[in-house]
Amino acid sequence: MSNTQFNPGLALIVLVIFLTGCASGTYSATSKRPAVKPGSYVQLHHEYQVPNEFARVYFRNGKQTLKGDIDRFTPYCYISIKDINQAGQPQQVIFPGRFYVTKVIESNDHVGGRRTYVASAIWQFDGPSNVDYKLEMRLSSSEQPGVRALICIKNINDYRDHMHETSHYPKLSEIKIALGDLVTIEAPGQ
Repeated sequence: MSNTQFNPGLALIVLVIFLTGCASGTYSATSKRPAVKPGSYVQLHHEYQVPNEFARVYFRNGKQTLKGDIDRFTPYCYISIKDINQAGQPQQVIFPGRFYVTKVIESNDHVGGRRTYVASAIWQFDGPSNVDYKLEMRLSSSEQPGVRALICIKNINDYRDHMHETSHYPKLSEIKIALGDLVTIEAPGQ
């Protein structure tokens, strides 16, 4: 006969860990994401002046724009550089060129998440609205090593739909609309 007794507290902890794991939202290698794959190329077709005290050049609806003119509810992109020039220094320029995508990172600014009511076994989503879903393409070019990344952002304003966040990251079609003819992305092998 075993001396082991049922411990309801331990059983509850195990149940919570199990249920949390089931709802964690992990993605398999067969996921359709991301919209841009490592090994792609980003081609800049124009020269872009980077405003002093900034390290980004913004794009929305196929036009270069200022940060203050971004409508965060429309997908937009920006090119990020490594160094920020201070006031009085010569303005930095990003020249036309071809950049290799070394890495792709998806992230979002979702804080909070799901609430668990264990006693009633009810899961309630308590997520924020206005979550930014970001696709970051790390760039490499021997001619312009100061250019760091092309980052595209899509805002989702429906907290009830955050459970299906795989569809919230910027799609290639949305990225193309944001960049227009100013910047193009070539898939690996093109």
